[in-house]
Amino acid sequence: MRISPYYLVQECLFDDIDTNLNPKLDACEVGLLGPSEIKTILAHPENLAIHDEQVKEWLADDCQCFGIKHNDDIVAYMWYNLKRCHSKFLPFLLKKDEAYLFGATTFKAYRGKNLATYVRYQLYRHLNTIGRTRFFSITELFNTPAVRFKEKLKARTLRIGLYVELFDKLHWNILLKKY
Repeated sequence: MRISPYYLVQECLFDDIDTNLNPKLDACEVGLLGPSEIKTILAHPENLAIHDEQVKEWLADDCQCFGIKHNDDIVAYMWYNLKRCHSKFLPFLLKKDEAYLFGATTFKAYRGKNLATYVRYQLYRHLNTIGRTRFFSITELFNTPAVRFKEKLKARTLRIGLYVELFDKLHWNILLKKY
């Protein structure tokens, strides 16, 4: 049995975001990560959340991985989907100007350096160049680091929901509050 309270949030490149979101790390490089870099992420000893089959599904669904490197090492990354929000909490199709952002991860040695916020902001800028101006993400209620970095970026909560799953067969998505 799984019970997961979550937020659906809308994010965008607001003009009033504090543009001083620079990471506390010198010589960083951000951009799309390619197949060899994704393999590096999968092989990382701290990677317990995603596996090869899941990544194959994401890549088949045209998802992309965006990350930050420090001295050629990947230190943080996140994924995006331009077709749909594929979360089992609340799946939905996206419009031409939207993107679903997910899987933000910062490796332990680099946490507390504002990397998630910085990478997310750079991802907003990248997506804007391809015509995507509205971004959605789902955050589990008790994922405090994710809630915190989205607050820095002025993400707006659209709804609070509760996802309930029994025996991997029965699924409910209950709307608790809509803003």
